[in-house]
Amino acid sequence: MPEWWPGVKRFEILSKERDLRPGCLIQASVKGLTGDLNFELEVSKAVPCHEIVMLSRGDLMGQGVWTLTPDNGKTISTYIWEVTTTGKLMNAIGSVCKPVFIWNHNRVMTAGFKALKKRL
Repeated sequence: MPEWWPGVKRFEILSKERDLRPGCLIQASVKGLTGDLNFELEVSKAVPCHEIVMLSRGDLMGQGVWTLTPDNGKTISTYIWEVTTTGKLMNAIGSVCKPVFIWNHNRVMTAGFKALKKRL
């Protein structure tokens, strides 16, 4: 579990191999406004030092694509996370509460970014 990232309650690699290769399974849980969001990630594609594609199942369905791009001696890291919620409550109140959900998501992501910058 990344203790350094507030809001992430669990991030556990379930596969025996600890590297992110196709077939690798990860159990994740994040604290949401209406309760925890629990989901499993499966690596579907991995190109070392370039790209990882993960499929999400559970409370969040969809996929994430993490791309690493060299740029003048640095690395640009981009993560595109395209998921939908499967919970009845979240989906029922989603259209009304969307601004609050976006605010909370941005808050959690900003906290993670700041914490990661301190670690690097």
